[in-house]
Amino acid sequence: MTTPTPPGRPRGRRVPIAALRRAGAAAALGAAALAAPAADEAPLVWPGPEAVRTAWRIVQARSEPLLDRRQARLEFRDDGRLVGHTSCNALSADYRLDGPRLVLGALVTTRRACAPLLMEQEDRVLSALEAVATARVRPDGLLELRDADGRGLLRAVRADLPE
Repeated sequence: MTTPTPPGRPRGRRVPIAALRRAGAAAALGAAALAAPAADEAPLVWPGPEAVRTAWRIVQARSEPLLDRRQARLEFRDDGRLVGHTSCNALSADYRLDGPRLVLGALVTTRRACAPLLMEQEDRVLSALEAVATARVRPDGLLELRDADGRGLLRAVRADLPE
């Protein structure tokens, strides 16, 4: 016996609840398999501050790719100074690395006006740097800056690598 379809609801194939439960369990197992590292995959190891202390070309800030990457860069110097460029203005700050923890001092920038899209890009770069809590270099060489909750803020590639 089937019940009539209520008005306003589309008619469709009915799926037994047991089938929905099986599908949900299969989806959960599939998601767990994707999240778990492979048995032969090496765990992520902190490579040390030396891996971060170099020049980087910024490729993404606040989950969006940069429009103009030619000048967008960061350089973590051995003397504890961060210098760089947002593609609009130069920037600098003191920094300290304690394991993967990254602490930045006050950011100082030049105040040049740029095209609106470059100003928006600069805002994303600067807000990412203001919220940074950790830095890591992935095994593929990508620098990731993350906030205290582990969300990605900024990504960069080594400046000495071709684009």
